[in-house]
Amino acid sequence: MNKAWLIGAVLLLTATSAVILPKLADIDSSVQQRNGTVETFTGSHNTVLGNDNLVDVLGALPLTLSIDSVGWEDHVLSLDLKVSGNDHEPEELYQNMAQAISFAIQETSNVDQLLLRIVVEDKWLGSRRLLLAGDIRRSEWSYTLQDELQSAGNLPISDRLKTGFRISETELWKKQFIYP
Repeated sequence: MNKAWLIGAVLLLTATSAVILPKLADIDSSVQQRNGTVETFTGSHNTVLGNDNLVDVLGALPLTLSIDSVGWEDHVLSLDLKVSGNDHEPEELYQNMAQAISFAIQETSNVDQLLLRIVVEDKWLGSRRLLLAGDIRRSEWSYTLQDELQSAGNLPISDRLKTGFRISETELWKKQFIYP
């Protein structure tokens, strides 16, 4: 009699778990959706960045600017994109930034922070100068900010975007690209 009661209790517990656990998962995802933080799993989100594949993966990105330098340490990706020549518009630079951010946040699973810089090479002086810099964090990234950067065109970016992606503009950027 004791074994039958134990088997019945285990079966009841198993059946109850099969019904209750999916309901708990739904409750958790609805709370996350209400707070605006939902992580989705897509086929492209599987890239795990590391020192062994860093060059190959970043080299395959469809960027119009060349990659000047790359660093990877402790879930932080550092990426410098280089502007060469005078035929670049702000829209192109914003598009490259958006592409790099999209890759780091949406297509990888282990980049928590992207330190992104746009630099210009001064061939006369043999030096590099900073134009734009961003500190993009996975925990603060949003589709809204990503879309706003993607569609900024040749206009100055908003203060909301500067704050959300921690974008800094140098005086050189403002003089050469925004208010020539």
